[in-house]
Amino acid sequence: MSDKVVLPRLDLPGQKTHWTVVAVIGGGVLVLLMAAIFLVVVHKQQAAQEAVVRAADARAKEAAAQVEKMKLEAAAAERARAAAAAAEKAKSAGPVAAGDAASKAGSAGSDGIQARPDRRRRATKPGRKAGRANIPKLGGGEPSEATRKSDASVDALLRGLK
Repeated sequence: MSDKVVLPRLDLPGQKTHWTVVAVIGGGVLVLLMAAIFLVVVHKQQAAQEAVVRAADARAKEAAAQVEKMKLEAAAAERARAAAAAAEKAKSAGPVAAGDAASKAGSAGSDGIQARPDRRRRATKPGRKAGRANIPKLGGGEPSEATRKSDASVDALLRGLK
């Protein structure tokens, strides 16, 4: 048993992979790699576009909120101005009403009959001025300072969004 057994070397042609099979597998791997790279690039671009759209929506919502806030502030300022004007009218109308009552009492004649008021003067509702001031302006007139300021601010804000 000291002899070594040598087996013959069997080299069959069917055992090696053909070069075309290697080329097809290599091409498939290359195509899959390129598809993966393409999908990653497309996903990043879509994510960037969605971020831009979200940012634009957020800016539009913020601008709309600022416009609403300015409208509310303008309305509050207008109400405060109207309340101040009404208070001023009430303050100035108080002494006038007392003086008017005194003048009516003083205008009574010696026989107790009051003199007729001037025909050109019209009777008005309390708290209103006589004459053309009672007629409201329809769409005309100069806008208030707060309205002009808020309009300019809104215009500037909208120009910034473009």
